[in-house]
Amino acid sequence: MAELLINNRFLRFCCIGGLGFVVDSGITYGLVGLGFPSLAARIPAILIALTVCYKFHHGFTFRKEGKAPWRGWYKFLVSNSIGSSVNYGCYAVVLLVWPVAPLILPLAVGSGVALIVNYTLSTRYVFR
Repeated sequence: MAELLINNRFLRFCCIGGLGFVVDSGITYGLVGLGFPSLAARIPAILIALTVCYKFHHGFTFRKEGKAPWRGWYKFLVSNSIGSSVNYGCYAVVLLVWPVAPLILPLAVGSGVALIVNYTLSTRYVFR
């Protein structure tokens, strides 16, 4: 199993995405707990999660050691803004349809849908 994970870029991407989901969810829950509106809390949560994910995608998922890691962060942030918009939009729609949904549900839906968009853009634009 470990060998499959190490050799399969999509699985590595999903593992790092899982880390990003934990960061995103933790920050969102924390800010909502401090009184921030749910939709406003997502903005810094997504930006911080993207930054964490980029660092690990650079070295682990796409194995780009030694290639100006923070220069690629800008490309990652720009390209993943599309996936982040999808993520945020799905989150908002779930909350619109089900306003009393536990936050974990719209977080999971948004992240799951954005996964494909972000992976495609990362492989074809950021880390090619």
